[in-house]
Amino acid sequence: MGDHEKLIATLHPLERQVLPFLTDGITVEELKAKTGMQDVEIIRALQWLSNKQVLTLGKTSRFIVALGTNGQYYLSQGLPERRFLDALSEGPLSLNAVREQASLNADELNVCVGKLKKLGAILFGQHLSLTPKGRQLLQSTFPEEQFLSSLPRDTTSLNPEETKIYQDLKERRDFLQTKEEKTFTVTLTDLGRHLTTAELPTDFIDTITPDVLRTGVWKTGTFRRYDTEINVPKIAGGRIHPLEFVIRKIRHIFMNMGFKEMEGPWVESAFWCMDSMWIPQDHPSRDIQDTFYLPYKGTIPESLAKRVAQVHETGGKTGSKGYKYTWNPELAKQLLLRTHTTATTFRYFGEKDIKPPAKHFYIGRIFRNEALDATHLNEFHQVEGFVMDEGLTLRDLMGYVKEFYNKLGITKIKFKPTYNPYTEPSMECLGYHEQLGKWIELINSGIFRPESLEPYGITTPVIAWGFGVERLAMMLHGQQDIRQVFGSMVDLDVIKHYPLPRT
Repeated sequence: MGDHEKLIATLHPLERQVLPFLTDGITVEELKAKTGMQDVEIIRALQWLSNKQVLTLGKTSRFIVALGTNGQYYLSQGLPERRFLDALSEGPLSLNAVREQASLNADELNVCVGKLKKLGAILFGQHLSLTPKGRQLLQSTFPEEQFLSSLPRDTTSLNPEETKIYQDLKERRDFLQTKEEKTFTVTLTDLGRHLTTAELPTDFIDTITPDVLRTGVWKTGTFRRYDTEINVPKIAGGRIHPLEFVIRKIRHIFMNMGFKEMEGPWVESAFWCMDSMWIPQDHPSRDIQDTFYLPYKGTIPESLAKRVAQVHETGGKTGSKGYKYTWNPELAKQLLLRTHTTATTFRYFGEKDIKPPAKHFYIGRIFRNEALDATHLNEFHQVEGFVMDEGLTLRDLMGYVKEFYNKLGITKIKFKPTYNPYTEPSMECLGYHEQLGKWIELINSGIFRPESLEPYGITTPVIAWGFGVERLAMMLHGQQDIRQVFGSMVDLDVIKHYPLPRT
């Protein structure tokens, strides 16, 4: 069997159907008319033949502008500016009267006033009235109306005046819609010219059946050979979101380190989110600029609230002088979208009667009124963790933090002192982001102060930390913008094809 015969033996029925009609320069639309095949069948056959070097497939694009939803409406009911002029045709009117008579909304009214004033079609006085130019416009057809009635059009066919109208109307909501149309053209190779005149067998068997296997008909050459080297479309199956991948990884690490998982609500009272942790009621983080408050109030545990109030006011039995103000239970009842997951830790202290030794963690969403940038979001995920045991020190805390990040493959980390109202000493951990080329904050941590623990009767040292999942995901997935990890700006193609981090 010669090379041509071997090639013919691999032809798919769609290829054999289209091959006799191929000529240089023929388009998909022309082939559709001659073969009666569907567009997708023709394109698929041409791509397969291109892979077999029977032809080269050229692709050109053109853009077709057509009427949008509002364009269709205004073409039938009249442009807002024409209805505006029609309303003034009987005499001067107030702006509100024009709006009512022409049935214009606020946006349409603003567009009309701006455009018609620029054209010199209306005159402002005690009432609005038409100028001679306005009466002339009223008797003629607007260029925009002529343009809309001529659609659909290929954008390459527009003259300079029509192009300007097109650009102007694109700024008006849903007036126009522009669609890209792709055109494929064929150029035959020498092999292709030979095959278009060759006699193609019509008795190929295209599926393997028990009869084919039993009789061995395929051995005679009448069974179509399968081309295993042909290009096929890539199909992206379901994949876990890159952020969810990191969340599961974090959960797995904590579980392996012997931690138990906590859970808590998104909506918290200020008591659990701030007061219970010994954050004063005049702390800047409580301001509306930093916290999303809800127009409701919740309830607080009365007996615990009294102990919290005593520590806030006098320091209780801790030796501290407290904040020296009168604690207000009404402020503590305010509901808000939690600003950190540490609120869940203190809920567990108050509701679960945690006893040492204990290790718990929690992964949850939090909300802060932040300015959005490459490393900040106003809605993101935070990981909370604490260890309660005798003899714990800052050295133990640093060891836990290092061990956790080492398990994620992050070894470039460093610590620096910081301030938290409810921990002392407190420290931040920073990690080096290779893509950004700088150190970014990864974790905030410390040892809970006696004032924050006394209302719960806890005298054992508690080391704790909290960090944002998105910043960690940025590092692991090599992203430079946190909005490419979580939120509406995430690129779907990244989700489909991101490489799994090596951790």
